[in-house]
Amino acid sequence: MVLKVILEAHRGDCRVQNALKAFNLNFSIARVNVGDEVSTHLVKLDKPVDRDLLNYLRRSGLKVNVIDEETLWVSAPSCSACRALSRAGLLVEGGKPGNEDSIVYTVLSPGIKRLRTSIRQLRSSGVKVRVLDMEQLPMPSPTERQLEVLLLAYKMGYFDREVNLKELAKQLGLSISTVSELLRKTLKKVVMHYFEEIGITIDEDRPK
Repeated sequence: MVLKVILEAHRGDCRVQNALKAFNLNFSIARVNVGDEVSTHLVKLDKPVDRDLLNYLRRSGLKVNVIDEETLWVSAPSCSACRALSRAGLLVEGGKPGNEDSIVYTVLSPGIKRLRTSIRQLRSSGVKVRVLDMEQLPMPSPTERQLEVLLLAYKMGYFDREVNLKELAKQLGLSISTVSELLRKTLKKVVMHYFEEIGITIDEDRPK
């Protein structure tokens, strides 16, 4: 199960957000690559970039590249929230400024257990965080090619051990490794879908 989560984090040490707010700009962070030391932000502005803004941002210690007239690529030392998120095992899709010292992140989590663990890690790092919204994303369906391989494997008796992987690969005109990988990915999707249908939640944080 993959969860899409909207998190609000409060911190006052984001150089990117502080610099842009000081310049009285309306902006959003379309993407952010969080890191332990440096985080990179794809910033969308509500008006064209000008030389004064670029000079101000660079004087503020930010590394800035202009993507287009309203988009900036900005790298800066990680704030407390980005630094904590980089260690939390979540995928960050993007973020936008909240009120005062807050930022609202959109993150992906491989399950509720990982999300709870990550939130505890954020709070133990001194970041005040709360969940604003959460939804479960649908699992991807098998591709047409994957279903073709699975159906042929079933018809030829592969699962009843009437044929082996080598014979199945020969029939498909593919290498053994390719067929093995196609079957593995397809069966995983089918099994995950089945578990979801009967109400069983699978987290990544399972025993190894």
